[in-house]
Amino acid sequence: MEKSELTKRITHSALDAGASLVGIADLKQLEGLPSYDGLRLDGFSSAISYAVSLPGLVFEMITESDPGRVYAWAYKTANQLLDIIGVRVASTISSYGGESLAVPSSMKVDAVNELGHVSHKAFALAAGMGWIGRNNLLVTPDFGPRVRLGTVLTDLDLDAGHPMENRCGDCRLCVLSCPSKALSYSEFKTRPATREEILDPKKCSARLNTMKELLSKKPGIGDFAVTVCGMCIKVCPIGKKLR
Repeated sequence: MEKSELTKRITHSALDAGASLVGIADLKQLEGLPSYDGLRLDGFSSAISYAVSLPGLVFEMITESDPGRVYAWAYKTANQLLDIIGVRVASTISSYGGESLAVPSSMKVDAVNELGHVSHKAFALAAGMGWIGRNNLLVTPDFGPRVRLGTVLTDLDLDAGHPMENRCGDCRLCVLSCPSKALSYSEFKTRPATREEILDPKKCSARLNTMKELLSKKPGIGDFAVTVCGMCIKVCPIGKKLR
């Protein structure tokens, strides 16, 4: 099967499973990308990056003191959908004779530094799905940062996208609105030299843990509580429709 046709079929499998956006990253662009908890990138050629957009109005319900149960529910449900999409895509790859690994969408292996097995954002950037915003999140042209990301690694050689340069301009609404003061303004073309250049992960982590504790005490949440804040997403003008 031709490379373009194989890419199309795998991409469509993600869209058919519920993804809002799909892109392909060439792992040659990501040599040296850190990975954790035993996950290794060598042996893989491409990454299928996909995003699920969250309902825009859930962000309007967020306040500085409380992200709200509806946003927490949407966040957790989107993560579950991402994992299902990952299994569907990995199964499709297997049907075409490829090896694959669906990376857990939101499994923390380092809670203090807010690290998962590998950066889904790095794959999405390399795939050309969006750019790195001042809030250290992927900002997509259509949905802004109002998305959750997932990744499937494969040894198949697929048609890949290209990284987008930062399009935030001189906007710093997210930096000014961060309740934990975890964000710092910095000029960069495609990505900051380090994450710490624009984000203090410990300040962010402390805020998220506080919000998780708050949500866990709300009736109807119980074990559904997740580490969410959302203020830097709420204020981002990209993807936010005027009402």
